[in-house]
Amino acid sequence: MPKIIWKGIIKSENDFPVAPIPKNAKKIDCEEDIKKMQIKALPFLFPSIMICFLCMFIKTYLASEKVINVGFLFLGVFLGFLLIIVHELLHAIAFPKTATVYIGIMPKSFTAVALSSSPVKRNRFLFLSLLPILLGIIPLAVFCFNSYSLKELNGLMFGMAIMGMASVYPDIYNVFTILKSVPKNATIQNNKNETYYY
Repeated sequence: MPKIIWKGIIKSENDFPVAPIPKNAKKIDCEEDIKKMQIKALPFLFPSIMICFLCMFIKTYLASEKVINVGFLFLGVFLGFLLIIVHELLHAIAFPKTATVYIGIMPKSFTAVALSSSPVKRNRFLFLSLLPILLGIIPLAVFCFNSYSLKELNGLMFGMAIMGMASVYPDIYNVFTILKSVPKNATIQNNKNETYYY
């Protein structure tokens, strides 16, 4: 398991970890400001949300009645929001054992981050980027296969599923960027808020 360090409040991208980058490395063309990146990534939010609502539509249609308790839905959304640190921990634990990963909160971007300047193989980078989607897939699966009558649990799971699926949209954007610009056997490395491959 990598070394994981809690950084607390991270004021700006200038506080991201620094690393020496090989001379033959190529910089990946991606948005370096987190706020701007979140806006640019918004189109990747809608498919995840649509999957959730499609599941809700099908379950409600088959039951011919309301299948969730709305109060528990909001509780699920709140719990899903609290799991944002778990989201970052899932990113962190998937790094190589030799890596050091810093976890913190960026108030200006209203987000949490897992940061490392350790080199990572492309496929592992894709895996660690997408791993937190489990926080959406697991509660969504429980919601889908749960009894119609357990409305409180259904509401809780659906709220958590929405938050878990929605929270990965910047990660999906990053995966899309990597897939279209980084060769299969390349190594990816961050230096501050810049990303390189070689």
